[in-house]
Amino acid sequence: MTGRSMPEFSDLPPIRKLTYALCVLMLLGVGAARGGPMLAPGDMALRHDIQRLADAGVLTSPVGSWPLAWGPLLDDLRRVDNAGELSREVQDSLARVRAKADWDARVDQVKFRARAAVSANAARIRGFQDTPREEAEASAGLSWTGDRISVDINATGVSSASDGENFRLDGSQIAVALGNFTLAASTLDRWWGPGWDGSLILSNNARPIPAVTLERNFTQPFKSPWLGWLGPWDLSLLWGFLEQERAVPNTQFLGFRFNFRPLQSLEIGISRTAQWCGDDRPCDLDTFWKLLVGQDNRGGDGVTTENEPGNQTAALDFRWSMTPLKLPLAVYGQFMAEDEAGGFPSRYIGQLGVENYGSIGRRWSYRVFAEAVETTCEFYSTPKRFNCAYNHFIYESGYRYRGRVIGHSVDNDARVASLGFLLVNDSDNSIQGIVRGGELNRGGPADPANSLTSLPQDVLSIELLHNRAFRYGRLEFGLGYERFDGNAVVESSNDTTAFIQWRSDY
Repeated sequence: MTGRSMPEFSDLPPIRKLTYALCVLMLLGVGAARGGPMLAPGDMALRHDIQRLADAGVLTSPVGSWPLAWGPLLDDLRRVDNAGELSREVQDSLARVRAKADWDARVDQVKFRARAAVSANAARIRGFQDTPREEAEASAGLSWTGDRISVDINATGVSSASDGENFRLDGSQIAVALGNFTLAASTLDRWWGPGWDGSLILSNNARPIPAVTLERNFTQPFKSPWLGWLGPWDLSLLWGFLEQERAVPNTQFLGFRFNFRPLQSLEIGISRTAQWCGDDRPCDLDTFWKLLVGQDNRGGDGVTTENEPGNQTAALDFRWSMTPLKLPLAVYGQFMAEDEAGGFPSRYIGQLGVENYGSIGRRWSYRVFAEAVETTCEFYSTPKRFNCAYNHFIYESGYRYRGRVIGHSVDNDARVASLGFLLVNDSDNSIQGIVRGGELNRGGPADPANSLTSLPQDVLSIELLHNRAFRYGRLEFGLGYERFDGNAVVESSNDTTAFIQWRSDY
């Protein structure tokens, strides 16, 4: 009898790959330790509170890799026995985070959620806050955490989808705990780094990449005196699957992040990502090994255009709080290398920022940040390398997923500064604002791969958001303005952006 041959795993669409991964996770769940929920990026007020607790020494684990595992946060929250000695604003942050934890970390209970949003001219430049992507969105989901497995399923329907996908499972995850690690099939958003308005290497600008992930649950330091100085540390690994509709269909995405806190006031992160495999590209173990050890530049070790392993990036970031100096300030930065030379990362792009935090009166907690980013390779030298960052001569769709950059939303060859603020009151209502200005795609020949503009443009972006709790959930309102100034070739545009979003957990 003649039958159809089984397709190769690499030929399957992402949703099929994740389905098989879920089956494997169910089998591996036998005998595993308790699985735990994850805290996805997107809530700037909650992130403000978590960072406030970390700066105050209440939280000891690293907090620069999102999604965050609730496990180490809950451990620290339970150990707080001197809450009365904390400043009032830190006590307020502690109360808000505990309230969130009480809901998210409930065990053996099914939790439901719903969301609806409408927008006019969704913002083209995105920061940390989870704002609507499409004209109309409606979501429903449920989650459950048990002894071995945690399940978080979210289904979203959208109208006039910008990428043609009107049904999405973004924000879903099925996970199993294996010792001190969680293995998951995930479509959660990610944010790697200290920036508030962007991350160079991995942000929530693009829709989440379907991936199999491995995350460390608890972040205790190494017991070895040789490594104990690193302090609490975290580890994230992901194996993702990009879309079929790209220059190299079914490209795969690998990610690694290690971040640690050698001092209460200092957090350091090391990240590495790679695009590899895909239709008509080498995808064997030998190729993977060359990718892993960095033997992926043409002209060395027998590497040619035909067998080049992939497109790699690496990043180093830091955040230093001046709390030990009794100053409510922090400085942070991130530098991402687009290439390798002589065995070391090269062709950097960069981001730097400074933030101040404190309280206003008896009700309001605040955070203000100023951030600058330059996404031109070798931005620190002359001449600079244009059309380099987020681009690749083989993976011609670049470091992008479904039309948006996986890293910073301003795309390549941009120089943009931003100034933002956040106010949170004791009723857990918040006000946010940000102003951005600078140059986009500012040099080199026309770049049609750039997700914002193929030719140079100046940009001015203003956003104001208000988030408030009421009896039936939370309402978020947003109003903004985006101006893109072109030249005789590129038409200028002026857009008013607006949205209203409702969320409810029950």
